[in-house]
Amino acid sequence: MKRVIFLSLIIAMIIGSCTQQEKKSQVEGTWRLVYAKWNMNKQTFTFPDQISGEQIKMLTKGHMTFIGQYKLPTDTVFRPKYGWATYTLNGNKFEEIVKFHYVKGAIGMSIRMLMEVRNDTLIQKYSTDENWELPEKYDTEIYVRLD
Repeated sequence: MKRVIFLSLIIAMIIGSCTQQEKKSQVEGTWRLVYAKWNMNKQTFTFPDQISGEQIKMLTKGHMTFIGQYKLPTDTVFRPKYGWATYTLNGNKFEEIVKFHYVKGAIGMSIRMLMEVRNDTLIQKYSTDENWELPEKYDTEIYVRLD
């Protein structure tokens, strides 16, 4: 009888330790911007070659936030960049709905991008159209994982 109780406890402990944990998405984590090519006002700027500053992006399940500061070649001071969004990810198709942004007109916008994770590197290209096609000139951001 003691042996049956002991074996039952062992089996219960093994079953209890085998609970499945929800698998995190590859994009979840904290990322630091290391390269960007932005098309602004009919000009193309690259970071960190032409634009100085820094940016961190944090992604959790369904939520994204970023914070940073930049100085364009024509600026004399750094400008803040920050925002928060909810997102969905389906394969490499990433769509965010902007909830808070340093550019007030961006709030409520849907931004579609193609996103890829290669080891500790996150690459995003945007903005795509409704068919997930990129225009001839699109923006690119490359991040490295911090955590």
